[in-house]
Amino acid sequence: MLTVGTDLSFRMTHNSHRLSFALNIILLATAVILALPKSQPAATAPITTTKPKETVIISEHALPHYTETDSTSNKRRWLVDQLREMGVPNHILAQVVLANLDAEWTKHAAEVTIKTHGDSDTMAALQLDIDKSLDSEMRAALGEEGFRQWDRDNMMREANAGNVAFTASEAESAYGLWKKYQARELALKEARVKRTMDEADVAEAQGAALAEFNQQMKGLLGDERYARSQQTDPDTAAAGLREEFAQANPNESQFQDLLKTQKQLNEQRAALENQFQTDKSSMVYTAQLKALEDARDREYERVLGPQVFDTLQKTKDPGYNQMKKNQALWGLDDRSIDGVYGTVQYYQKTVQEYEAQTHAREAQGQSVNWDAVNQSLEQFTEQTRQSLRRDLGEERFNQLDRNNVFRFNEIAHR
Repeated sequence: MLTVGTDLSFRMTHNSHRLSFALNIILLATAVILALPKSQPAATAPITTTKPKETVIISEHALPHYTETDSTSNKRRWLVDQLREMGVPNHILAQVVLANLDAEWTKHAAEVTIKTHGDSDTMAALQLDIDKSLDSEMRAALGEEGFRQWDRDNMMREANAGNVAFTASEAESAYGLWKKYQARELALKEARVKRTMDEADVAEAQGAALAEFNQQMKGLLGDERYARSQQTDPDTAAAGLREEFAQANPNESQFQDLLKTQKQLNEQRAALENQFQTDKSSMVYTAQLKALEDARDREYERVLGPQVFDTLQKTKDPGYNQMKKNQALWGLDDRSIDGVYGTVQYYQKTVQEYEAQTHAREAQGQSVNWDAVNQSLEQFTEQTRQSLRRDLGEERFNQLDRNNVFRFNEIAHR
Protein backbone atom coordinates (compact mmCIF):
# COMPACT_ATOMS: atom_id res chain seq x y z
CA MET A 1 0.00 0.00 0.00
CA LEU A 2 1.27 3.48 -0.80
CA THR A 3 0.73 6.09 1.87
CA VAL A 4 0.59 9.84 1.51
CA GLY A 5 1.36 12.14 4.42
CA THR A 6 1.71 15.84 5.07
CA ASP A 7 5.35 15.69 3.99
CA LEU A 8 4.18 14.57 0.52
CA SER A 9 5.99 11.26 0.89
CA PHE A 10 4.64 7.87 -0.10
CA ARG A 11 5.89 4.56 1.29
CA MET A 12 5.44 1.03 -0.01
CA THR A 13 4.20 -1.15 2.84
CA HIS A 14 3.77 -4.25 0.69
CA ASN A 15 7.60 -4.35 0.52
CA SER A 16 9.37 -2.67 3.42
CA HIS A 17 12.86 -3.27 2.06
CA ARG A 18 14.78 -0.83 -0.12
CA LEU A 19 14.83 -1.51 -3.82
CA SER A 20 17.36 -4.25 -4.47
CA PHE A 21 20.39 -3.97 -6.71
CA ALA A 22 18.54 -6.12 -9.24
CA LEU A 23 15.62 -3.69 -9.26
CA ASN A 24 17.97 -0.77 -9.85
CA ILE A 25 19.31 -2.59 -12.90
CA ILE A 26 15.75 -3.19 -14.12
CA LEU A 27 14.88 0.48 -13.64
CA LEU A 28 17.91 1.38 -15.75
CA ALA A 29 16.74 -1.06 -18.41
CA THR A 30 13.31 0.54 -18.21
CA ALA A 31 14.72 3.90 -19.17
CA VAL A 32 16.51 2.31 -22.12
CA ILE A 33 13.35 0.52 -23.28
CA LEU A 34 11.30 3.69 -23.12
CA ALA A 35 13.87 5.38 -25.33
CA LEU A 36 13.64 2.70 -28.03
CA PRO A 37 11.47 3.15 -31.17
CA LYS A 38 7.92 1.94 -30.61
CA SER A 39 7.95 -0.65 -33.39
CA GLN A 40 5.65 -3.65 -33.35
CA PRO A 41 7.48 -6.64 -31.79
CA ALA A 42 7.26 -10.02 -33.45
CA ALA A 43 4.76 -12.55 -32.12
CA THR A 44 6.11 -15.00 -29.59
CA ALA A 45 4.96 -18.46 -28.66
CA PRO A 46 3.63 -18.89 -25.13
CA ILE A 47 6.50 -19.82 -22.81
CA THR A 48 6.58 -20.46 -19.06
CA THR A 49 10.00 -20.55 -17.43
CA THR A 50 10.17 -21.93 -13.90
CA LYS A 51 12.79 -20.57 -11.49
CA PRO A 52 13.20 -21.41 -7.80
CA LYS A 53 10.16 -20.27 -5.85
CA GLU A 54 8.77 -18.17 -8.71
CA THR A 55 7.29 -18.53 -12.16
CA VAL A 56 8.40 -16.04 -14.80
CA ILE A 57 5.25 -15.24 -16.74
CA ILE A 58 5.87 -14.69 -20.46
CA SER A 59 3.39 -12.94 -22.75
CA GLU A 60 1.38 -15.19 -25.04
CA HIS A 61 0.83 -12.63 -27.81
CA ALA A 62 2.64 -10.00 -29.78
CA LEU A 63 3.39 -7.01 -27.60
CA PRO A 64 1.53 -3.85 -28.68
CA HIS A 65 3.47 -0.63 -28.85
CA TYR A 66 2.17 2.52 -27.23
CA THR A 67 1.91 6.04 -28.56
CA GLU A 68 2.67 9.21 -26.68
CA THR A 69 -1.08 9.86 -26.37
CA ASP A 70 -1.73 6.54 -24.60
CA SER A 71 -2.72 6.54 -20.95
CA THR A 72 -0.11 6.10 -18.24
CA SER A 73 -1.72 2.77 -17.38
CA ASN A 74 -1.27 1.50 -20.95
CA LYS A 75 2.35 2.62 -21.02
CA ARG A 76 2.94 0.85 -17.72
CA ARG A 77 1.48 -2.40 -19.10
CA TRP A 78 3.58 -2.08 -22.27
CA LEU A 79 6.71 -1.64 -20.15
CA VAL A 80 5.88 -4.68 -18.01
CA ASP A 81 5.34 -6.80 -21.14
CA GLN A 82 8.69 -5.66 -22.55
CA LEU A 83 10.52 -6.53 -19.33
CA ARG A 84 8.65 -9.82 -19.03
CA GLU A 85 9.86 -10.75 -22.53
CA MET A 86 13.39 -10.20 -21.21
CA GLY A 87 12.73 -12.82 -18.50
CA VAL A 88 12.34 -10.43 -15.56
CA PRO A 89 10.62 -12.24 -12.66
CA ASN A 90 7.20 -11.16 -11.51
CA HIS A 91 8.21 -9.82 -8.09
CA ILE A 92 10.72 -7.44 -9.73
CA LEU A 93 8.10 -6.33 -12.24
CA ALA A 94 5.77 -5.56 -9.34
CA GLN A 95 8.45 -3.42 -7.69
CA VAL A 96 8.98 -1.52 -10.95
CA VAL A 97 5.25 -0.82 -11.15
CA LEU A 98 5.10 0.22 -7.48
CA ALA A 99 8.03 2.59 -8.00
CA ASN A 100 6.27 4.13 -11.00
CA LEU A 101 3.01 4.52 -9.09
CA ASP A 102 4.93 5.98 -6.18
CA ALA A 103 6.38 8.70 -8.41
CA GLU A 104 3.03 9.38 -10.10
CA TRP A 105 1.07 9.67 -6.87
CA THR A 106 3.77 11.71 -5.15
CA LYS A 107 3.58 14.27 -7.93
CA HIS A 108 -0.21 14.36 -7.74
CA ALA A 109 -0.12 14.70 -3.94
CA ALA A 110 2.24 17.65 -4.21
CA GLU A 111 -0.15 19.38 -6.60
CA VAL A 112 -3.15 18.71 -4.35
CA THR A 113 -1.28 19.89 -1.26
CA ILE A 114 -0.31 23.18 -2.89
CA LYS A 115 -3.84 23.70 -4.21
CA THR A 116 -5.58 22.92 -0.89
CA HIS A 117 -2.83 24.13 1.47
CA GLY A 118 -2.53 20.62 2.87
CA ASP A 119 -6.16 20.38 3.98
CA SER A 120 -6.33 17.26 6.16
CA ASP A 121 -9.73 16.11 4.88
CA THR A 122 -8.59 16.43 1.26
CA MET A 123 -5.37 14.53 1.94
CA ALA A 124 -7.26 11.77 3.76
CA ALA A 125 -9.60 11.44 0.77
CA LEU A 126 -6.58 11.29 -1.55
CA GLN A 127 -5.05 8.52 0.55
CA LEU A 128 -8.32 6.60 0.37
CA ASP A 129 -8.34 6.91 -3.43
CA ILE A 130 -4.79 5.55 -3.55
CA ASP A 131 -5.64 2.62 -1.28
CA LYS A 132 -8.74 1.79 -3.33
CA SER A 133 -6.98 2.00 -6.70
CA LEU A 134 -3.80 0.08 -5.86
CA ASP A 135 -5.14 -3.38 -6.70
CA SER A 136 -6.72 -2.27 -9.97
CA GLU A 137 -3.54 -0.44 -11.05
CA MET A 138 -1.37 -3.46 -10.22
CA ARG A 139 -3.78 -5.80 -12.02
CA ALA A 140 -3.82 -3.59 -15.10
CA ALA A 141 -0.01 -3.49 -15.19
CA LEU A 142 0.81 -7.11 -14.31
CA GLY A 143 -2.17 -8.89 -15.83
CA GLU A 144 -4.50 -11.14 -13.85
CA GLU A 145 -2.02 -13.99 -13.38
CA GLY A 146 0.88 -11.70 -12.48
CA PHE A 147 -1.31 -9.71 -10.08
CA ARG A 148 -2.54 -12.80 -8.25
CA GLN A 149 0.99 -14.15 -7.93
CA TRP A 150 2.19 -10.84 -6.45
CA ASP A 151 -0.87 -10.40 -4.25
CA ARG A 152 -0.76 -13.95 -2.89
CA ASP A 153 2.91 -13.47 -2.07
CA ASN A 154 1.91 -10.38 -0.07
CA MET A 155 -0.70 -12.41 1.77
CA MET A 156 1.85 -15.10 2.65
CA ARG A 157 4.29 -12.52 4.02
CA GLU A 158 1.69 -10.72 6.11
CA ALA A 159 -0.47 -13.63 7.28
CA ASN A 160 2.12 -16.42 7.39
CA ALA A 161 5.27 -14.99 8.95
CA GLY A 162 6.24 -18.48 10.10
CA ASN A 163 6.29 -19.80 6.50
CA VAL A 164 3.97 -22.71 7.25
CA ALA A 165 3.40 -24.91 4.18
CA PHE A 166 -0.14 -24.48 2.78
CA THR A 167 -1.89 -26.93 0.50
CA ALA A 168 -3.22 -25.45 -2.74
CA SER A 169 -6.76 -25.40 -1.37
CA GLU A 170 -5.62 -23.85 1.93
CA ALA A 171 -3.71 -21.15 0.08
CA GLU A 172 -6.76 -20.35 -2.03
CA SER A 173 -9.03 -20.23 1.03
CA ALA A 174 -6.56 -18.10 2.98
CA TYR A 175 -6.27 -15.69 0.05
CA GLY A 176 -10.04 -15.34 -0.08
CA LEU A 177 -10.20 -14.60 3.65
CA TRP A 178 -7.41 -12.07 3.32
CA LYS A 179 -9.07 -10.22 0.44
CA LYS A 180 -12.32 -10.14 2.40
CA TYR A 181 -10.45 -8.62 5.35
CA GLN A 182 -8.78 -6.06 3.07
CA ALA A 183 -12.15 -5.08 1.61
CA ARG A 184 -13.52 -4.56 5.13
CA GLU A 185 -10.51 -2.41 6.02
CA LEU A 186 -11.07 -0.23 2.95
CA ALA A 187 -14.77 0.13 3.76
CA LEU A 188 -13.91 1.29 7.28
CA LYS A 189 -11.34 3.78 5.99
CA GLU A 190 -13.99 5.16 3.66
CA ALA A 191 -16.46 5.41 6.53
CA ARG A 192 -13.88 7.41 8.49
CA VAL A 193 -13.20 9.78 5.58
CA LYS A 194 -16.90 10.28 4.80
CA ARG A 195 -17.69 10.52 8.53
CA THR A 196 -20.42 7.90 8.42
CA MET A 197 -18.66 6.38 11.45
CA ASP A 198 -16.71 8.13 14.19
CA GLU A 199 -13.14 7.23 15.19
CA ALA A 200 -14.15 5.04 18.12
CA ASP A 201 -16.61 3.02 16.02
CA VAL A 202 -14.04 2.59 13.24
CA ALA A 203 -11.37 1.42 15.70
CA GLU A 204 -13.81 -1.03 17.27
CA ALA A 205 -14.87 -2.40 13.88
CA GLN A 206 -11.23 -2.73 12.76
CA GLY A 207 -10.42 -4.73 15.87
CA ALA A 208 -13.42 -6.97 15.29
CA ALA A 209 -12.48 -7.50 11.61
CA LEU A 210 -8.93 -8.48 12.51
CA ALA A 211 -10.10 -10.80 15.27
CA GLU A 212 -12.51 -12.48 12.84
CA PHE A 213 -9.77 -12.92 10.23
CA ASN A 214 -7.39 -14.43 12.78
CA GLN A 215 -10.10 -16.79 14.03
CA GLN A 216 -10.90 -17.88 10.47
CA MET A 217 -7.22 -18.54 9.76
CA LYS A 218 -6.97 -20.57 12.94
CA GLY A 219 -9.99 -22.60 11.84
CA LEU A 220 -8.38 -23.16 8.44
CA LEU A 221 -4.96 -24.23 9.72
CA GLY A 222 -5.71 -25.64 13.15
CA ASP A 223 -4.32 -24.29 16.42
CA GLU A 224 -0.79 -25.71 16.09
CA ARG A 225 -0.11 -24.68 12.48
CA TYR A 226 -1.75 -21.30 13.02
CA ALA A 227 0.56 -20.67 16.00
CA ARG A 228 3.55 -21.56 13.81
CA SER A 229 2.29 -19.26 11.06
CA GLN A 230 2.21 -16.40 13.60
CA GLN A 231 5.51 -17.51 15.17
CA THR A 232 3.85 -18.01 18.53
CA ASP A 233 4.39 -21.79 18.71
CA PRO A 234 6.64 -23.16 21.51
CA ASP A 235 9.65 -23.89 19.29
CA THR A 236 9.68 -20.45 17.68
CA ALA A 237 9.07 -18.76 21.03
CA ALA A 238 11.97 -20.65 22.59
CA ALA A 239 14.31 -19.78 19.72
CA GLY A 240 13.33 -16.13 19.90
CA LEU A 241 13.84 -16.06 23.67
CA ARG A 242 17.29 -17.63 23.37
CA GLU A 243 18.26 -14.93 20.91
CA GLU A 244 16.80 -12.18 23.10
CA PHE A 245 18.76 -13.34 26.16
CA ALA A 246 21.92 -14.45 24.35
CA GLN A 247 24.00 -11.70 25.97
CA ALA A 248 22.81 -12.72 29.43
CA ASN A 249 23.91 -16.32 28.72
CA PRO A 250 21.40 -17.98 31.10
CA ASN A 251 21.99 -21.57 32.17
CA GLU A 252 19.41 -24.18 31.21
CA SER A 253 17.52 -23.91 34.49
CA GLN A 254 17.33 -20.12 34.17
CA PHE A 255 16.26 -20.39 30.55
CA GLN A 256 13.39 -22.72 31.39
CA ASP A 257 12.22 -20.26 34.07
CA LEU A 258 12.38 -17.42 31.53
CA LEU A 259 10.47 -19.52 29.01
CA LYS A 260 7.79 -20.35 31.58
CA THR A 261 7.44 -16.65 32.42
CA GLN A 262 7.10 -15.73 28.76
CA LYS A 263 4.47 -18.44 28.21
CA GLN A 264 2.44 -17.17 31.16
CA LEU A 265 2.61 -13.63 29.81
CA ASN A 266 1.46 -14.77 26.36
CA GLU A 267 -1.50 -16.62 27.87
CA GLN A 268 -2.45 -13.64 30.06
CA ARG A 269 -2.05 -11.24 27.14
CA ALA A 270 -4.24 -13.43 24.92
CA ALA A 271 -6.93 -13.48 27.58
CA LEU A 272 -6.69 -9.69 27.96
CA GLU A 273 -6.88 -9.14 24.21
CA ASN A 274 -9.92 -11.39 24.04
CA GLN A 275 -11.54 -9.37 26.81
CA PHE A 276 -10.79 -6.03 25.12
CA GLN A 277 -10.80 -7.15 21.48
CA THR A 278 -13.15 -4.33 20.47
CA ASP A 279 -11.68 -1.72 22.84
CA LYS A 280 -7.89 -1.91 22.68
CA SER A 281 -7.65 1.88 22.74
CA SER A 282 -9.05 1.74 26.27
CA MET A 283 -6.73 3.06 28.97
CA VAL A 284 -7.87 0.20 31.18
CA TYR A 285 -6.53 -2.25 28.59
CA THR A 286 -3.26 -0.31 28.31
CA ALA A 287 -2.81 -0.19 32.08
CA GLN A 288 -3.52 -3.91 32.53
CA LEU A 289 -1.16 -4.85 29.69
CA LYS A 290 1.61 -2.75 31.23
CA ALA A 291 1.00 -4.39 34.60
CA LEU A 292 1.46 -7.81 32.99
CA GLU A 293 4.69 -6.72 31.29
CA ASP A 294 6.01 -5.18 34.51
CA ALA A 295 5.32 -8.44 36.36
CA ARG A 296 7.18 -10.34 33.63
CA ASP A 297 10.18 -8.01 33.94
CA ARG A 298 10.28 -8.47 37.71
CA GLU A 299 10.36 -12.23 37.23
CA TYR A 300 13.10 -11.90 34.60
CA GLU A 301 15.09 -9.82 37.06
CA ARG A 302 14.62 -12.42 39.81
CA VAL A 303 15.80 -15.24 37.54
CA LEU A 304 18.82 -13.44 36.08
CA GLY A 305 19.77 -11.25 39.03
CA PRO A 306 19.47 -7.45 39.18
CA GLN A 307 22.90 -6.69 37.69
CA VAL A 308 22.57 -8.97 34.65
CA PHE A 309 18.99 -7.85 34.02
CA ASP A 310 19.95 -4.17 34.27
CA THR A 311 22.82 -4.66 31.81
CA LEU A 312 20.46 -6.43 29.41
CA GLN A 313 17.92 -3.60 29.63
CA LYS A 314 20.63 -1.06 28.87
CA THR A 315 21.68 -2.86 25.70
CA LYS A 316 18.07 -2.67 24.46
CA ASP A 317 17.81 1.07 25.06
CA PRO A 318 18.42 3.24 21.94
CA GLY A 319 19.66 6.22 23.94
CA TYR A 320 22.14 4.15 25.93
CA ASN A 321 23.47 2.53 22.76
CA GLN A 322 23.86 5.94 21.14
CA MET A 323 25.90 7.19 24.08
CA LYS A 324 28.15 4.12 24.10
CA LYS A 325 28.68 4.37 20.36
CA ASN A 326 29.59 8.08 20.53
CA GLN A 327 31.28 7.97 23.93
CA ALA A 328 34.60 9.43 22.76
CA LEU A 329 33.01 11.91 20.36
CA TRP A 330 30.74 13.35 23.04
CA GLY A 331 33.30 13.24 25.84
CA LEU A 332 31.34 10.79 28.00
CA ASP A 333 32.58 8.18 30.44
CA ASP A 334 30.77 5.11 31.79
CA ARG A 335 29.70 6.96 34.93
CA SER A 336 28.10 9.85 33.02
CA ILE A 337 26.40 7.44 30.57
CA ASP A 338 24.91 5.44 33.46
CA GLY A 339 23.82 8.69 35.10
CA VAL A 340 21.97 9.92 32.00
CA TYR A 341 20.42 6.48 31.44
CA GLY A 342 19.19 6.32 35.05
CA THR A 343 17.73 9.83 34.92
CA VAL A 344 15.89 9.19 31.66
CA GLN A 345 14.55 5.84 32.91
CA TYR A 346 13.28 7.49 36.11
CA TYR A 347 11.67 10.26 34.08
CA GLN A 348 9.88 7.88 31.72
CA LYS A 349 8.69 5.59 34.52
CA THR A 350 7.39 8.53 36.57
CA VAL A 351 5.50 10.03 33.62
CA GLN A 352 3.98 6.68 32.65
CA GLU A 353 2.83 5.97 36.21
CA TYR A 354 1.42 9.49 36.64
CA GLU A 355 -0.54 9.29 33.39
CA ALA A 356 -1.79 5.76 34.18
CA GLN A 357 -3.02 6.86 37.60
CA THR A 358 -4.73 9.90 36.11
CA HIS A 359 -6.48 7.85 33.43
CA ALA A 360 -7.54 5.33 36.08
CA ARG A 361 -9.16 8.09 38.16
CA GLU A 362 -10.98 9.34 35.08
CA ALA A 363 -12.15 5.79 34.26
CA GLN A 364 -13.61 5.58 37.77
CA GLY A 365 -15.71 8.65 37.06
CA GLN A 366 -13.56 11.26 38.78
CA SER A 367 -13.15 14.66 37.13
CA VAL A 368 -9.68 15.28 35.68
CA ASN A 369 -8.28 18.69 34.73
CA TRP A 370 -6.14 17.67 31.77
CA ASP A 371 -4.75 21.16 31.28
CA ALA A 372 -3.35 21.01 34.81
CA VAL A 373 -2.08 17.46 34.21
CA ASN A 374 -0.22 18.50 31.06
CA GLN A 375 1.17 21.56 32.80
CA SER A 376 2.54 19.36 35.59
CA LEU A 377 4.12 17.03 33.05
CA GLU A 378 5.71 19.94 31.21
CA GLN A 379 7.13 21.26 34.48
CA PHE A 380 8.54 17.84 35.36
CA THR A 381 10.07 17.55 31.88
CA GLU A 382 11.75 20.94 32.22
CA GLN A 383 13.04 20.08 35.72
CA THR A 384 14.56 16.88 34.33
CA ARG A 385 16.15 18.74 31.43
CA GLN A 386 17.69 21.28 33.81
CA SER A 387 19.06 18.50 36.02
CA LEU A 388 20.71 16.82 33.02
CA ARG A 389 22.06 20.17 31.80
CA ARG A 390 23.72 20.79 35.19
CA ASP A 391 25.24 17.29 35.27
CA LEU A 392 26.50 17.25 31.68
CA GLY A 393 27.29 20.88 31.00
CA GLU A 394 25.68 23.00 28.32
CA GLU A 395 27.69 21.72 25.34
CA ARG A 396 27.35 18.00 26.03
CA PHE A 397 23.67 18.40 26.98
CA ASN A 398 22.97 20.11 23.64
CA GLN A 399 24.83 17.38 21.72
CA LEU A 400 22.76 14.63 23.34
CA ASP A 401 19.55 16.62 23.04
CA ARG A 402 20.07 17.24 19.30
CA ASN A 403 20.56 13.50 18.82
CA ASN A 404 17.32 12.72 20.75
CA VAL A 405 19.13 10.65 23.39
CA PHE A 406 16.73 11.85 26.09
CA ARG A 407 13.59 11.05 24.01
CA PHE A 408 11.43 13.54 25.89
CA ASN A 409 9.37 14.00 22.72
CA GLU A 410 8.47 10.30 22.70
CA ILE A 411 6.48 10.52 25.92
CA ALA A 412 2.83 10.67 24.91
CA HIS A 413 0.67 13.28 26.57
CA ARG A 414 -3.03 13.53 26.23
